Formats: sequence, C-alpha cells, structure tokens
Amino acid sequence: MPSVPSPHRVRRSRLARACASPSFVAGSLLTLMIVAVAVFAPQLAPQSPNAQDLSAGLLPPSADHFFGTDQLGRDLFSRVLYAARTDIGIAVSAAIAPFIIGVTAGLVAGYFGRATDWVISRITDTVIAFPFYVIVIALVFAIGAGPQGIIVAFALVGWVGYARVIRAMTATLRELGWVRAARGAGLSDTRVLIRHILPNVLPQAIVLLTTEIVLIMVAIVTLGYLGMGIQPPTPDWGTMIADGQAFVTTHWWLTLLPGLAVVITGVALSLLGDGIGDALRIRQAPPRSTHAPIRCAGVVAHPVARGQVCVRDLRIASSATGAPIVGGATGIDIDLQPGEALGIVGESGSGKSLTLRAILGMLPVGVEFGAMHTKLPADRIEVSVGGPVGMVFQDPATALDPLARVGAQVFAACQAAGAKDPAARTLELLAAVQLPAEERIARAFPHELSGGQRQRIVIAIALAGNPAVLLCDEPTTALDATVQREVLALLTRLRAERGLTLVFVSHDLAVVATVCDRIAVMYGGDIVEQGSVEHIVSAPAAAYTRQLLAAVPDGSTMPVPADADASQILTVDALEVRYGARIGVTDVTFSLRRGEVIGLVGESGSGKTTIARALVGELPIASGTVRFGPAAGAFEGTVRAGDGGSSAIHPGMSSRARIRVASARAQLVPQDPAAALNPRLTVGTVLAELVHLRARETGETVDRAQARSRANALLSEVGLDIAISKAYPHEISGGQRQRVAIARALAVEPDVLVADEATSALDVSVQAGILALLDRLRAERGLAMVFVSHDLAVVREICSHVLVMRDGCVVESGGSEFFANPRTAYGCELLAAVPVLPKRH
Repeated sequence: MPSVPSPHRVRRSRLARACASPSFVAGSLLTLMIVAVAVFAPQLAPQSPNAQDLSAGLLPPSADHFFGTDQLGRDLFSRVLYAARTDIGIAVSAAIAPFIIGVTAGLVAGYFGRATDWVISRITDTVIAFPFYVIVIALVFAIGAGPQGIIVAFALVGWVGYARVIRAMTATLRELGWVRAARGAGLSDTRVLIRHILPNVLPQAIVLLTTEIVLIMVAIVTLGYLGMGIQPPTPDWGTMIADGQAFVTTHWWLTLLPGLAVVITGVALSLLGDGIGDALRIRQAPPRSTHAPIRCAGVVAHPVARGQVCVRDLRIASSATGAPIVGGATGIDIDLQPGEALGIVGESGSGKSLTLRAILGMLPVGVEFGAMHTKLPADRIEVSVGGPVGMVFQDPATALDPLARVGAQVFAACQAAGAKDPAARTLELLAAVQLPAEERIARAFPHELSGGQRQRIVIAIALAGNPAVLLCDEPTTALDATVQREVLALLTRLRAERGLTLVFVSHDLAVVATVCDRIAVMYGGDIVEQGSVEHIVSAPAAAYTRQLLAAVPDGSTMPVPADADASQILTVDALEVRYGARIGVTDVTFSLRRGEVIGLVGESGSGKTTIARALVGELPIASGTVRFGPAAGAFEGTVRAGDGGSSAIHPGMSSRARIRVASARAQLVPQDPAAALNPRLTVGTVLAELVHLRARETGETVDRAQARSRANALLSEVGLDIAISKAYPHEISGGQRQRVAIARALAVEPDVLVADEATSALDVSVQAGILALLDRLRAERGLAMVFVSHDLAVVREICSHVLVMRDGCVVESGGSEFFANPRTAYGCELLAAVPVLPKRH
C-alpha cells in the first residue's frame, strides 16, 4: 500500500509547489512590496502629497525630490505612493462584487442549464454587447464620479467575464463522474455546487480575479486621465499622467513614473495570479521527450540491427529522492530480435509503462535513469533501439485531438515523418489499418468514430514513420471483446507483413498470449520471470507469476441462482431510454431478487451503460418503469422526504425526483473511480459526507466523530486501511480507488449495486480482489447487483444470469446454458472473441 500523506503534508506540498513557481515567487514579492507601499504611504512619503510650493515647480528627480516635482511644486514621489493607496484600494474593492456575482451566475447557469442557462446567458450577452468603457463612463456620469460611482459601475458590468468562464467549466464538470456520483447519492444541488464544484473552479476564478483587479485599476487610471475618475486633489495615477501630458517632451518624469507604477503593479498581480493557479491546480506532469537512440545522463546506446531492442541494467529512480522505481533490485534486461513480440505483464505500478517509456525515449518529469542516491556509470545502463519507434496508447479518446479531423492528424504525422506525398500516405495508412471508406473516415472527428476505429487511427499515426519497433501500452483495455479481437488481429497482421518488433504491455495475460511469443512478468519494478508463452503459462517459476495465473477468471462455473424465496427488490418493465430522437435502449425487462447478480454484456454502444445510468436515476426514461420493492407497487425501507411514497422511476419525472427515488435503493460503482472521486476532497471527507446524508434521511443525529468512525468502518469493510481516509484520490492506487468507490456506494445502504465496467481497467490480481469483495458484500449484505462488463469470463464468474445486448435491445438471455450453447449468432460471436490462455500442462 502506498504511503498516505497527512493533510499537513498535502498543504506543505501545495506551498512547495507554489514556491517552485517563478511566477508565484516574483508576483508575491512584487505584490507585497506594492501593498506595503500603499499601506504605509503616510510613513514612507517624505512630504504631504498635496503640499504646494510654486517656487519649486517642475524640478527634475534629485536627492530632495526622488521623482521630481509637478507644475504646482508637489512632491511627485509622495503623490505616487498615495496614488497606489488610492487606485489599488479602489480596484480591490470594486473587484469583490463582480467576483461574487459572476462566479455565482456561472455556477448556476452551467449546473442547471436549460432555461436557467438561457436567461443568464442572454443577460450576459446583452452586457457584453455594449462597449465596456461606454457603459462604465455612462454609469459614472449617472452615479457620479469618485470611488462610489466606480465601485457600483464595475459591480454592474464586471461580472460577465467570470460568468462566461465559470459557466463553461461548470457545464463540463457537471457531466463528470464525481459530480454525477454526488447527485446520485442524494446530495442537494446546493451542496453539490458549493461543496464539490466550487472548489474545482475556484483556482481559475482566482486567476481571473487578479486579472480583473488589473483591468479595473487600468480602467480607474483611464477614467482619471479623462477627468471622470478620482477627483483632485486626491492623488491618482491617471490624473497625474493627464496633468503631465502637456510637459511630456520636456519633463518626462511627470508621465513616465506614474505610468511605470501602473505597469509594475499590473505585472505583479498577473504573475501572482498565475502562481496561485499553479499552486491550486491539480495536474499531472507532462512527459519529457527524447529520441532513440536515447541521449541521457547515465544511459548509452550502441548500434543495433533494425528492429532489434537491447536493454541492459535499466534502472529508473525518483528525481526527488533517488528511490528506485524500476530495476531497483537487479536492473532490467530485455533482448528482442527483429520481428519478435514481447508481452510485459504485471499489476498496476509494477513498472510496465515506465519500461516502455524508457524504450521509447520518453520519461515523465520527476523520474530519471539511475540508481538510489548514486548514478550508475554511463557504460552500465544501455537502451538501444534499431530504427524508428512507434507508440500505440491505451486510450485513443485522449490520444487524438478532439478538435481536429482524424485525417488531418494522420496527415501531420506523415508530414513529420518526411513523406513525399502526405495526402496519399494518409489514405494508404488508413487502408493498411483496415478502415473502410478512407476518405470519409479522414473527414471525421474522433467523437464521430467508434472506439475500435479510433484505436485504428492511433495505430495509423504510429505507423506513419515506418517504425521498426511498435510499442503498445494497454491498447485494448477499453474495448469490448469483439473490437479487441479485431485490433489484436490487426496488430498480428501488421507485425507479419512489416516485420515489426512488438512490445505489448497489458494486465491481461490472455490478450498477451494471443499476440506475443514471449512474456516478461514484472513485480515491484523488476522482471521476476521471462520466457515463452507456453513456458510461463504451463510451468511458472516465480510465485507472483503463479498468483497472476490463479487470478485469471477461467469462466468454468457460474454462481448458483438466488434463492427462489428471496424477495424481489428490482423490477425493470419494458424500459426505453432515448437520446433526443435516437433510441438508446428499448423493451428491456428483467427482475432481481435479493442476493442475485445479473450481467449485462454486449459490444460498445449496445446500451449497457444506458441501462445502468437509468437504474440509478441519472437518465430519464421514455417509457416503461424501474420499480424498487419486493412486489409490484410495494416499497420496503425508508422513503425519502418528498417522494410521496413512490418507489418507481417512470416517464416524466424530473432529474431530482428520479434521483430521490433511486439513491437510497441503487448506487453506481463506476468504471473509472479516478474520474468518479472529487480530486479536491479526501477519501474520509467523501465518505463522512454521505454518512451524514444517510443519517439525516433516517432522522438520526450523527456528529463529526461518529461520521468519521462510520467512514473508517466502511473502509475496513472493503479491505482498506483507515489511513486511506486522509488521502486524496490521486495519492492511492487504482484498486484502492475502486474499493473507495464501492465504500461510497455502500455509505447510503442501498439494496442494489450497479457496477458499470468496475473491473475493466484493473490488472488481474486486483480484479480478482474486487470480484471477491463484491461477492462477499453480496452475501453479507444481501445486495443484488447489476454487473455491466465486456469481459465474459468475469461475468461468468460472478453472475448467475446474463442479458446479451445489441443495438439497444436484449437479443438473448440465460444462465449457464448461454455459455454452453448460445442461441443467437451474436452470442456465439461474443464467446468466440474472448481471449483464452493456452491450456496448462
């Protein structure tokens, strides 16, 4: 288990991250100096800012007058200091109201959408349609010049920038898993907005605030220059610049020095805003790229044949601590001859992807080649690759630019590779990866293609440079069985036709066995075993390899169906869900008894997730019903306030009504817990919030200590150390996050768990642990489960009944008889697409 930092360490890390930002350091120092000057202007100014001495007018800068004097003999240095007090003070005061109004309007418009969004957006558009300074000047004329008029004017017009940016961010966040999970748990819209969404948009809002202060200050200076701002004799940079305009060619200091004060203040606040944004923003470091052969301190590369890969004594360590990450015990050795295929398997965090990055010549920031505390001599670490290297990434949705047509992206890769005719080469590559109607596909955007088509585009881009070595990092994890089979067959064909050397990273041993000749098993950053596929599967030498093989579902048996006497707690009758005019699912009917698990299987887009989201109230239903209770019309358990006693989700219900009905009875366990957990809340905070919610629903009084205790009990129930409660989601592993997601679902004590691809992104050992946990919870709590998955072997292990989905319809259903003798051709196709390990001897 990874170490879990305390909140104090997290706060210190944020401060350290801020202090490491040049923008924050420079902006903070400059801003503090300027604020100190403004606050202590009466003590720092050598003279009164309004004291006149007509005999000493227009004196140049000197020891007596640091900035010289103006035409009335007033000390310019004193006036600049007092003007900072005036202009910055008014700018900060005038920025507060627009900040509050704009952020609130943006949150409400982006979260609720529809009519609310339309009204707020039209008001925003109306204000933006008028020239900014025309509105401000008109308001100042109407209200009156001076600080009060300026503050009111900016309160009325300055909020629109916040509203537009925050609205866009909120509309995006509203669709993320952790916001849907918060709503699905039954939290009120107000709490979701304030507790969950606001902290995630606040960093950008703060950056906008510092920028807005600068803009308001410049506007104040402009109004002062025009004579409509701060009125004499109060010192103001704008009026000082205006007063010195007549002497600009003879007495330069009168305009230059106040103008320079404006520029320095603007730069200071802008740098501070950027630095604060860097400190508050949650982000992952971008990769550091080099090119093969790798040129890096402590690494050498020797000439090798095209397609050959030679890795000797590879060690990768943390740049900050020197602690080993890969190759800490023995160093990594890999030898691949041209045309060979090596599969690298192991649990998450074992070093598979880092090893791949080292071969590619890309290491993430924060790690480097070397050993703990000392760097190995240059002739000890060798990473040599013969010829160009191509890379196929895990998630094609993130590997492709969503705003560019896929043909343009392949074209750019061909240009970068030096193709003589990039357009012809683009069509050639699309044909090579077996995409029909190449010209039509080339005109499409990524979102217009299926998952399998997107992955083929990524492969085409990887082939653009005519690589000798192709690296694949979990390229089929997110694909259903039939599409996965097509992609694996494509990689096998390309390898045979082009003589490619293949390095294939995966957590799925059966997939690796399908495309590779040899397997390297990694654990704890080291290769614990290498050998042919047959040898690794039949006679594993390492204990960890045997553990991995034991964790692979064999799909040989199915659980016993639920007791016929068990109460029926979920009935789905003729369910239909639409996306506008398009049908998502139609005529879906099934029921669940307590303790029963039903599987939903089928290809991507078949409607599995649509059903899952409809069951938990996230999607409206067009017709049919989703009823919770032991019998039609009955309802057992606590009814939420405002439900009116209803236990069914039916057409016409509002979003909040659907969630109220479903949230106490059904909870979603998502596919990607990293996206489904609020990145700014600790694990303990997330669980305690739901414990409080459940207590309020049942009329129980729970204080903070009791809520923490119950949250810790939930963590223990799902097999986690209670120290995890102090961690943020990004500080724990994928398997731990999935267990936290299950604990969150259990916090509201549901009758039904809806698991949507809950194990698809996990390695086999972690997957086995999650499946065992779900089975234990089913038995101990009497939970019913709807299990959505594209992995039929997993489905067969945990489910007693299966619904086979295609194009939004149930085309087949059954228990063990489906796996033995499917009735439909599509069922046969699904089963045939499941990769299997070679039989063990």
